[in-house]
Amino acid sequence: MYVILFYDIADRSMKEKDNSRSIRKAVEKYLPRVQYSVFEGEIRPSDLKKLKAKLKKECEHDLDSIVIYEFDKPSYTRREVIGIDKNEPLFS
Repeated sequence: MYVILFYDIADRSMKEKDNSRSIRKAVEKYLPRVQYSVFEGEIRPSDLKKLKAKLKKECEHDLDSIVIYEFDKPSYTRREVIGIDKNEPLFS
């Protein structure tokens, strides 16, 4: 399964607990970062389920926004990068 995930986490001054680090770490465990708050890549359905559970727990639902696009096959998408591609594989 191929996933594109991005988030917008409210500023820590707006809430009691700063959850940005825990959300970032949870996502980085499963997906490579392509921009500051944008991640994309292959993920097993079981890992996506775990990731979603963690994000639902950590998210301040009235302040934060996490968007996940799921694709059964990356061949159904078209990807164009202008500039540096931060999602190129490190090893070929």
